[in-house]
Amino acid sequence: MKDRFGVLDGMRGIAVLLVLWYHLWEISWQPAPASWLQWIPETGFIGVPLFFFLSGFVITFPFVRARLAGEPQPTWGHFAWRRFIKIMPSYVLSIIIAYAIGYAAVNHAGAPVWKEVLTHLLFIHTWWYATYGSINGVLWTLAVEVEFYLVFPLVWWCFARRPILTTAGMILIAMLWRVHAAQCCFHYEMPLMVENLPGYLDIFAAGMFSAWIFARFGHRLRAPGVRLTMPLLASAGAVLFAGLMIWMFDHRYADEWEVSLQIYARPLFGLAFAAIAVGMLASPPLWQTLLANAPLRFLAFISYNLYLYHQMVARLMVTYDLPPHGATPHAEPVWMLHYTILAFVITIAQAAAVTYWFERPLLRLPQPRLKLSALGHSS
Repeated sequence: MKDRFGVLDGMRGIAVLLVLWYHLWEISWQPAPASWLQWIPETGFIGVPLFFFLSGFVITFPFVRARLAGEPQPTWGHFAWRRFIKIMPSYVLSIIIAYAIGYAAVNHAGAPVWKEVLTHLLFIHTWWYATYGSINGVLWTLAVEVEFYLVFPLVWWCFARRPILTTAGMILIAMLWRVHAAQCCFHYEMPLMVENLPGYLDIFAAGMFSAWIFARFGHRLRAPGVRLTMPLLASAGAVLFAGLMIWMFDHRYADEWEVSLQIYARPLFGLAFAAIAVGMLASPPLWQTLLANAPLRFLAFISYNLYLYHQMVARLMVTYDLPPHGATPHAEPVWMLHYTILAFVITIAQAAAVTYWFERPLLRLPQPRLKLSALGHSS
């Protein structure tokens, strides 16, 4: 199991690398090493749906595996504790630091500080524009993630009984939500609506369904003969993934393109992620090393803190003239290159320090004795 999930670690490493590159490009305008690769940094925000897909897969797989094996599924107490201890301490620390160094003031969107803090602690800050991008702009994804965790027991209850129907229902809800958002309020509330949980249900569903497919049919997919075809499935998913990103890049001058182009494309991204994940998980070990390798696993290991702090650190580097720049830094190719390289190094080093010295010690804390039974435990 460790080696197989190394593939998912690799996908997580790619996701955080895409987001990091995207935000650094937004700040520096440093072009990609080759012009034909420019679509990667400019559409790197697609790393976020990849994060959501992986969450859907990872939290669902233990439940599916236990159900198929006729074993007790993980308790909801264990589920809640693992999510809480992984997310909350680092999340709260990042908010404290953002206020302490004055970064939150720069991202102030008009709401009172008490409302910013309260809505972030309740993970509902994405419901209003005044708090959506406040404190630290990247934190909107944590609201989507945690809200999905909160509804997951109900979603799992449905999925455990009707996985195909539940997946189809989640896709339908997401599509209807996004289409309604585009029709009712394209220039007003549409971005806010599309970037909330209902707009991502199909991506989470793709992760859940992929976990079900792999848990139920993985032994067949890894059978001699069949296994040799799995790299083709993974490659097809990678081609679809890249093709969708290139298509978005080619339409980057369309109105509200970063959000509007995803209204109909998100199910296709979910399909691409599913093909990559299932195909790579069932591929021969040598092929898996394309994702299950040390550099990508390291990025996955520090990915949460790299995500939480990278934009904060990168923007503070510009504020404090690191590296030094003139009045028009975007007209200074040397600064653009040096800044990008230095930002990669500093953000990764900072994330590693917080991960090893703060996050990981907390994850070793024993779980409290919670009296929460597993919903559907005996089903």
